[in-house]
Amino acid sequence: MVLPIDEIRKKLRENKSFEDLWLEYSDIFPDITRRIPLVKSMGKSHPVVDLIFTLREKLLSLGFTEVINPVFIPVEDVYKQYGPEAPVILDRIYFLAGLPRPDIGLSTEYIDKIRKEVGEIDFNILKNVLRKYREREIEADELIEVLKRELGISDKQCLRLISILKDFFELKPSPLAATLRSHMTAAWFITLSRVLRYLDPPLRLFSIDWVFRREQRVDKEHLRYYHSASIVVVDDSLNEEAAVELTKSIMSHLGLSSVKIVKKKDTSRYYAYGKEYEVYVEYRGNLQEIGTFGLYSPIALANYEIPYPVYNFGIGVERLAQVLYDVDDIRVLVFPYLYSVISDEDIAARIKPILAPRTSYGEKLEKVILKNIEKYRDKTGPFKLEVYRDDKIKIYLYEPDPKPYAGPAAFNRIYVHRGNIISSLEEHEGVYVGRYIDFIVKKFARLVEDGESGWLRVRWVEGPADANIRISSNVLKYIHEKQGVVDIKGPVFVDIIVERN
Repeated sequence: MVLPIDEIRKKLRENKSFEDLWLEYSDIFPDITRRIPLVKSMGKSHPVVDLIFTLREKLLSLGFTEVINPVFIPVEDVYKQYGPEAPVILDRIYFLAGLPRPDIGLSTEYIDKIRKEVGEIDFNILKNVLRKYREREIEADELIEVLKRELGISDKQCLRLISILKDFFELKPSPLAATLRSHMTAAWFITLSRVLRYLDPPLRLFSIDWVFRREQRVDKEHLRYYHSASIVVVDDSLNEEAAVELTKSIMSHLGLSSVKIVKKKDTSRYYAYGKEYEVYVEYRGNLQEIGTFGLYSPIALANYEIPYPVYNFGIGVERLAQVLYDVDDIRVLVFPYLYSVISDEDIAARIKPILAPRTSYGEKLEKVILKNIEKYRDKTGPFKLEVYRDDKIKIYLYEPDPKPYAGPAAFNRIYVHRGNIISSLEEHEGVYVGRYIDFIVKKFARLVEDGESGWLRVRWVEGPADANIRISSNVLKYIHEKQGVVDIKGPVFVDIIVERN
């Protein structure tokens, strides 16, 4: 079934009661139960996740221990790491917020409206439940169940009650003194300060996880959230030369031996002055930055009571994936509407004939017509050649002109390749869908099956429909949004004549 979303949206725009609509449209699913089988075959993995697993296995094999770092970073830690530069850094960081729960009284206006639209309830119980909610004795995800149970009301009544008390529930967020992790370094100081209470160096740790940065723009090379593969080594013998050699060794083990390491002109304040480097790899004839490394500043380390040199190397996983998978736009890797789960196989499965035989008789006609078109495709006209006869009909291949029967594009092969639908007479990379003639003959067979007679033909194909090809509207939308190609066109010139007895 297809859900009546336009109808629902129209009623919502007309301010129909949410709770009425919620109940009304909860029982519109099909009456007939059809088993949804699980398919015992490999699904499609995401290339960024594939790379994360590859990096993870490599680092584990090199003796690094995996940790999960804090995601929420107190503002005070940003000051500990950056010093006077912290206010500038905070401008690029996402702050967390909470929802304070206001105390509103149940005025006569509220009570009268509740009595009218919900019914008679015990208002003392209601006040008690709201007080407990405000004081966080009742969590938000428990509130509806508690209200229903304590007041003895239905789902519909409960939703209406919450709608009436919207001033109590429509809360404005208030900033907290905490941020979302903008780079893994912010978390490493916190983690190391605790781990080193119990373990002496050397330590070799890594973490691969999300970081969130309030970039001014999102473009081909910049994202506001991405994965960082971050490595730290704590060792009392670390120095700048050792850090450079360690980075080269790690990159070599990751299969990227051809790298360029460049000292940053402006050192981040959590690194020691002049001890921060950028790592580049070759990409499409240019150098692409994929990460940075360096030695942490003794001042930042002192703020966390860490008495040992610390090396940190952070790799942007999506940046590295962009290079390894030769992706021009990094957004393709992470935005569902650009990459998503839409594969060439998915697109190919949504390319179907507009008309096709419905009976075994029609399928028989399809096979006969196709077999003879393949056999006589190069036969020069003019001719009218009988290829099928029964007690109902006779079918002829018909070519009225002195030329080969089938046009140059009749046997074009259709492929889906990198999100494009293309056609070629020769074999091509991609997922094979079928030939123009396969789809066209299905239409011929269906028309004959439905009682058509006379001259049936396909001349120039200007688009999929001319070749009896239907492409899902959602697939077309996806291809167009990606500025992809649907190339189905060309001279087919296939004619048959159907005579009925």
